[in-house]
Amino acid sequence: MANSGQTETVALVAMLSERAAVNVRLALVADAQQWRLHHAHVTLDDAPLTERVWRYSTAAFLELRLPGPTVATLLRGDDQDVHDLRVVSPGPPPSSASTQRLRGQEEWDRVTTPWPRTEWTISRDTSAPQPGYGLLVGEGPSFLNFDQALSAFLHQRPHDNNANRSDLWRIVLPQRAGWFPRITIGPDLLTAVVDGEALDGAVLELSWAAGNERQSVDGAGAYRFALPHGLAHDSLLMLRREDQWLDWRSFPAPTYGRARDASIVWEQPGPELDLLLANGEGQHLECKREVPEGDSRKKMLKTIAAFASQDGGTVLIGVRDDLQIVGLPEGANVDKQVLQVVGMIRDNLEPVPSYEPRVVEHDGKTVLAIEVSGGGQMYAYREGQRQEFYVRVGPNTVPARHHEIAAGFRQTSIVTTF
Repeated sequence: MANSGQTETVALVAMLSERAAVNVRLALVADAQQWRLHHAHVTLDDAPLTERVWRYSTAAFLELRLPGPTVATLLRGDDQDVHDLRVVSPGPPPSSASTQRLRGQEEWDRVTTPWPRTEWTISRDTSAPQPGYGLLVGEGPSFLNFDQALSAFLHQRPHDNNANRSDLWRIVLPQRAGWFPRITIGPDLLTAVVDGEALDGAVLELSWAAGNERQSVDGAGAYRFALPHGLAHDSLLMLRREDQWLDWRSFPAPTYGRARDASIVWEQPGPELDLLLANGEGQHLECKREVPEGDSRKKMLKTIAAFASQDGGTVLIGVRDDLQIVGLPEGANVDKQVLQVVGMIRDNLEPVPSYEPRVVEHDGKTVLAIEVSGGGQMYAYREGQRQEFYVRVGPNTVPARHHEIAAGFRQTSIVTTF
C-alpha cells in the first residue's frame, strides 16, 4: 500500500457500514432546529471510550461510541439522529478522500500514535458558514469561543492557531500488527523492541547504503544489530512481512525540528549529533560558533523565525560553519547560555514559536541544540514596531515574498482546530 494517495468515499462508507460500532467525536453547530456537522473524527478501534457531551445554545461536542452504519449514513451526506440531536450533513461528500499511511510515532496534523495508522481526510467546503465567536456557556465548561472549546474537547489543551485545520471528516485506523515501542542506539549496538498482534512471518531489516542485515521475528521481544562502525547516517530499520511494511524508522531521527520520537533512545547523544551534521548546513540546519551578539544574533533569530514559518529546523551553537564541533566556550555557564537564547526568542519573535533547547555532550564538548518545530503559520522577527518575515532557501535565510506571507496567514485563518 502506498504511503499516500486517494480512496473512494464509497469504499469508506462500505467500511464503516460493516463495523458494529466505532468511536466518534463530533463538533456540531446549531442551525435552526437542527445541528450542522462541523467536524467528525472517527477511530476504527475497540478501545474503551468515556462518553462526553458538551452542549451549548450554539454548539455541541459529542464523544460517543456509535453504530458503524449510523456514521456511514452521515458520511454519505444523509441526516441522522445522534444523542437526541438531529445532525445534518453539509451535503454530499467529494468522491474521494485523501489517504495517508503513517509509521509509528509519526506526527501528521499534530497527531502522533505509538503504532502505525492509516488516516483518511475529507476537507470541508470553505464557503460553508463558519461558527460564531461568542461565549459558550452551557452544559460543558465555559469558553470564550468555539475554537477554544473545540481545541479543549479534542486535545485537552488551550486553543492554538497553529493547530487550525479544515477537515470535515477524519477517519483513523490503528494498525497494531507490528510496531516499535522502543529503539535504543548505542555506539556499537542497536536494540529494537518489537510488539504487535500479528507478527507471524515478520522480518526485521536494518539497511544502509553499503549493505543490510535481516532477522526473522519469532514474537514480541528485543532484537539486536551489532554496529561495529556505528550507525550509518542513511540507515533504515524496517519491520516487514514480504513486500508490506509494518513499521519503520529512518535515521537521523527525529526529523529536523519536529517533535522528538519518543520511541528512540540514544545511549550516547554524540552519535545523534554526528548524524545531524552528516548532510551539512541546509534547509533545516544552521550552525553557530557561540551564542551570537549584534548582527549575528539578528541573523540567528531570523533563521529561527524561518524554521518555525516552514517545516522546522535546528540551530546548533558550538559548531563552526565548517561543521567542526568546538563546543561552548570553556568555563561558560551552560544554564545561563540557555536562558540567554530563550530570552532572545521570547523578546524578538512573534508569536513565540514551539521549540526545545537541548544540551548535547560530544567528545568532552558541550553543544546547545535549539530544535524548532514547524508551526503551520508565519512567525515574525520583531525590530521595534516593525515585523519582518523570513523563509529558508537551502542554507540561506531570506525575506519572505508577499505571496509566501499571504499563504502563511491564509493557513491560520481556518476556523476549526484539531
